[in-house]
Amino acid sequence: ERIALWRQFCVASDVLRRRIDQEITDEHGISLVWYDCLTALRDGGGTMRVSELCRALQEVPSSFSRRLDRMEDDGLLERRDPPRDADRRAVTVTMTREGRAVWRDANVTYRHLVQQHFAVALTETDIAALQRFLGKVI
Repeated sequence: ERIALWRQFCVASDVLRRRIDQEITDEHGISLVWYDCLTALRDGGGTMRVSELCRALQEVPSSFSRRLDRMEDDGLLERRDPPRDADRRAVTVTMTREGRAVWRDANVTYRHLVQQHFAVALTETDIAALQRFLGKVI
């Protein structure tokens, strides 16, 4: 029963993420993982060390670097080397003006999609149960 519930939880999460990813991609030309990256940057004040951003998103550094390359090529963010006397590993990532504009537009869509595909189905009791459950496992 618990194993089946776990599988159902995983499938539901995957289905919802794919739906939201597809609609964000179709409307704004960025994937959900790019949106998540821009959101983490915004939540971090617009600029973060690469290592902090990687941790915030629970990413593997090698594949994350390639994502940052593509996002930088698209003008959504820029990386800055640290000053010469600073820790050379302290490269920072800053959201560009274009990145902020794309995030703002995508965020409206994202919030609508979460409401449409997820939140609308929840009662107050469901919300309390999910908060209690997630508090135990995360």
